[in-house]
Amino acid sequence: MILSAIGSALLAALGFWIFGGFALRLGGALLVIAGAAGLAITGDANGLLLVALGAAAWWAGHLHYALRHGAWRSALAGRAFERLMHGEE
Repeated sequence: MILSAIGSALLAALGFWIFGGFALRLGGALLVIAGAAGLAITGDANGLLLVALGAAAWWAGHLHYALRHGAWRSALAGRAFERLMHGEE
């Protein structure tokens, strides 16, 4: 039983390491689109929460990619990280 749990955890960690960056970037982009569409169609401010969560997931996906590959997937994500770490100059 314990070996099955360890194996499942290792498989999940490997899957996240391989596909996590892509999944976070895609999911974040879809959340931003859904939140913006909801905000535009209904005018409900709850769409802003989806936009913010989607942007955070998108950026986390880029951070995951940068940790894995040693380079940023997009210049925008790299610049956002630099501004966050070093402040606006």
